[in-house]
Amino acid sequence: MERAIIYYAKTGLEATDHFVPELLEKYCKDNGYEIVAMLSEPASTEGVSFPMKYAIIGLNMEEDVNTIITLSKDMIGATDETVIDTLGKLSEYDIYVEDINGELEECYEMMYKEPVQESDIRGLVLDTVSKFYHNIRDGR
Repeated sequence: MERAIIYYAKTGLEATDHFVPELLEKYCKDNGYEIVAMLSEPASTEGVSFPMKYAIIGLNMEEDVNTIITLSKDMIGATDETVIDTLGKLSEYDIYVEDINGELEECYEMMYKEPVQESDIRGLVLDTVSKFYHNIRDGR
């Protein structure tokens, strides 16, 4: 059984703050995760706070946990840049963040996507221009 930490941001709304942890616990149970800790902090547009990142890293080292389960990417940060920064920092310690909505997969893809080389762009442009003139010549 894989070990996980649940992380969520508290909204201050009693019903939501009670429902979200229950939902995350159910997700862990349904997906075979053993919950090692449940961490929360007040919601912020910055996402996961600096101290919380290091609390998670500490738990990773002490408890041999490498998965964080959260509700959505909004719990990690307000912008893709903030989310990717946090995911990058945690990945340095082999910590993977999984959200129950599947939104973070795209952020991980953006993190590990190889940058487009200038020569690739030049080749693409030349191919496109060549096809364009070829089609003009053929009267298309």
